[in-house]
Amino acid sequence: MNKRILSWLTILALLLTSLALPALAEEEEEATQPTNVLYVEADGEQPLLGYTENIEILEVDGFKFKDLNKNGQLDVYEDWREDTEARVTDLLSQMTPENKAAQMLHMTLVSLKESWFSELNVGFVLAYTYLSAGAEDAANKTNEVQALSESSALGIPTVFSMDSVIGASWVDGASLLPDQLTLAATGDVELVRELTDMQREEMLALGVRMSLSPVADLATDPRWGRVQECFGEDAELATEMVVAAIEGLQGGSELTPTSVMACVKHFPGSGAQTAGVDGSPLVFDDETFATHLSIFEAAIEAGAASIMPYGYSTVPYLGGDAVENFAHESSVVMTDLLRGELGYEGIIQTDWGLNHTVAALAGADALGGAGQREADKLVENLTVEQLDERVGRLLTAKFDLGLFENPYVDVENAVATVGCEEHVALVREAAAKAMTLVKYENVSALEGQQIILAGSLAEDTNALSSGWKIENYTAKSIRTAIEERAGAENVTYIADDVSQVQDSYPEGTTAIVVVGEASGTHEPAWGTATLEFPAEQADMVAALKASGVPVVTVVIMNRAYVLTDIAENSDAVMLAYRPGATAGADAIAGALFGETAITGKTPFQIPASMDQVLLQREDLAKDIEDPLYDYGYGIDVESFGA
Repeated sequence: MNKRILSWLTILALLLTSLALPALAEEEEEATQPTNVLYVEADGEQPLLGYTENIEILEVDGFKFKDLNKNGQLDVYEDWREDTEARVTDLLSQMTPENKAAQMLHMTLVSLKESWFSELNVGFVLAYTYLSAGAEDAANKTNEVQALSESSALGIPTVFSMDSVIGASWVDGASLLPDQLTLAATGDVELVRELTDMQREEMLALGVRMSLSPVADLATDPRWGRVQECFGEDAELATEMVVAAIEGLQGGSELTPTSVMACVKHFPGSGAQTAGVDGSPLVFDDETFATHLSIFEAAIEAGAASIMPYGYSTVPYLGGDAVENFAHESSVVMTDLLRGELGYEGIIQTDWGLNHTVAALAGADALGGAGQREADKLVENLTVEQLDERVGRLLTAKFDLGLFENPYVDVENAVATVGCEEHVALVREAAAKAMTLVKYENVSALEGQQIILAGSLAEDTNALSSGWKIENYTAKSIRTAIEERAGAENVTYIADDVSQVQDSYPEGTTAIVVVGEASGTHEPAWGTATLEFPAEQADMVAALKASGVPVVTVVIMNRAYVLTDIAENSDAVMLAYRPGATAGADAIAGALFGETAITGKTPFQIPASMDQVLLQREDLAKDIEDPLYDYGYGIDVESFGA
């Protein structure tokens, strides 16, 4: 089948199939009890060593080392005094082709199969829902997997990764950041650095050492479902925020034992999807390609440890195999452009796909979604030199992260760190700073008023964040947050039934209507054909306006919707974007009740009609003529209604 005509639904089916493979292909094993971890404490030059009864500790020259290959002697790769290059060279010399191929597998961990780690010694695992139960359970599980890896023939530690563009979002109770689009509305680059440093602390505490973030795509087409994951449509701001996120996650430009590897995606820039349809060919000309690529060039300069080419779109502009192959299976994209022209020396991590050996031959190092059976294909198809080159990069990162010395985490520290009060306060501050008023008329302070709260999204906690999280993350709804401030007895809730709207209400009543799209990832809830509000939402706003009460519309906004009718029938319109399930509801209520200033600015142009959307180019930023609200628009208000 020609890849260019794959529908998004087909792509989703492939993705879900790849996620299910680990659970279906092998008999599920019951997880063992949490592993008891022993330590050699740091003292002077002696680093902290974490180990289990799987291995012995060697004493040489007054120092202690882990006997990872269980041969009773100190090998170069076990000697933390040696430089990384020497350790990598020694370890590669002891590895079979099968060992090397296993290190390239980046498996999706749905349920535990002990032999993947104790025998196969797989290199990377995506946490997915495996760690979802909470910080204590997650820390115990990462320790358990590392103990299994330590028991393997060479004792090579595993890297846990997470699709964590909004924080450690696959662990219940983690501090979920506002989505990147929301952060772009703050315009605050240092806030992004502070948030990702916080994210680093939580992921480090959990034992997750690779974040599949930040997203360096440019939001040049408002129809695309992944606009919410981008730092807006301004290349300069997006570049600064991507660099800040890399430095926050990694603790600088180089990997250290306190780093979380950043994986910048989706190379070479996947914002320019044909007609905004995810998984369609990317469209560029010379000028726009340079703009989209520039963010990745800055990421490379900033020391990004890994980069992910897009797994669901071709890049016909580049020619060669990029015309037919998805970016993460294209040698033109990965070898010629990323390695050759841009000089990138870090890890190329594929997106989640099915043609893993094709991707490896084209230049990829770590293969997202690969299953156990892929290892044999890699051995058959890659030369020894190719295996050594790719696996050498992966081992280098593991040594630099300090995983060979101590891959384990302190469970009590994880519980104390993940979702702590300080972190929750920071994500609330970020969400509050992003709130953007695009209309502000005829409203007064909400304190003491009767509130008509309308719209089912007011109860949908999932909609506060994109879909890159566990589905039932414990969160407060907008309804609960508003009832806490106004008093539940002063709030009348209407979901989506416009017939419940009265013809009139007493004086001293204000309506708050929550509109927008439900949570999603690749495919937006309304599809890509329209950015206009569904009838039940538009009719609710209009009916409340007709009742004579002031109408304040809160927009949960993951893309640049056509706001014309909503704005006309509202007295005030506040854009909340995706403010984050952890503190987004409180940030919205705090802004409406005058507790925080409203200072956000639109991170994209907002069209006046779908005709304007259809006339703009997928690859060109800020090209809507006479938009309803232009890029960077926002009304500053010190205290709402005051």
